[in-house]
Amino acid sequence: MQEKNSNNTARYNFEILLLLKEAFARSYGAKWSFIGAFLIYGIITIITDGILEVIFPKDETAFNEIIASFLSVPVTLPITVGITMLGIKQARDESLEISSVLNYFSMVLPLLLVYVAMSVLILLGLLLFILPGIYLSIAYFFSYALVVDKGLGVWEAMELSRKTVTEQWFKFFGLALLSILLIIISAIPLGIGLIWSIPTIYIAYGLLYHHLFDDEDEERENL
Repeated sequence: MQEKNSNNTARYNFEILLLLKEAFARSYGAKWSFIGAFLIYGIITIITDGILEVIFPKDETAFNEIIASFLSVPVTLPITVGITMLGIKQARDESLEISSVLNYFSMVLPLLLVYVAMSVLILLGLLLFILPGIYLSIAYFFSYALVVDKGLGVWEAMELSRKTVTEQWFKFFGLALLSILLIIISAIPLGIGLIWSIPTIYIAYGLLYHHLFDDEDEERENL
């Protein structure tokens, strides 16, 4: 469903349960791509943590643990963004390749800048009566994808994500809470349910990204 916002451009107005239903339907045939992507993420994370543990033993000082955690981000963040892009590609009906989650290391610098900027602003928001931090943690969700997919600058991507999400912030907040609940419930029976819940959630956010940003790009091109 689309409505017109104050700038007279189409805005996708979603319903949480209908969105998840569509995402679940689109997860058929895509589950193994997500499973493979998370296996890659897990293997690389274990190897990275093992190397950093040798260089910075966590049991010696808390400082070592902080340094090791920060140094792991350039390795794990591009893969996390790659998994997010799988959801977007599925929403676009594009073919999925498990190895594509490794395609974003070339953009590690802007991704790190987004990570640092978001972390600082969210932390400051949490320190300022908590609510601003919660608001920003939801509002900045699409920042990484906008950087790697649309080629936007760091601040431009963060602001576009924030302004777009703010229009329906409480729905995004509700979706985030429901996503966490689904993951917890699906993990109870030996984690088997995660095979369905995780692809569904990523595809749901991919559908939102596709409707909110791809469709509006097409609208502007047709003007």
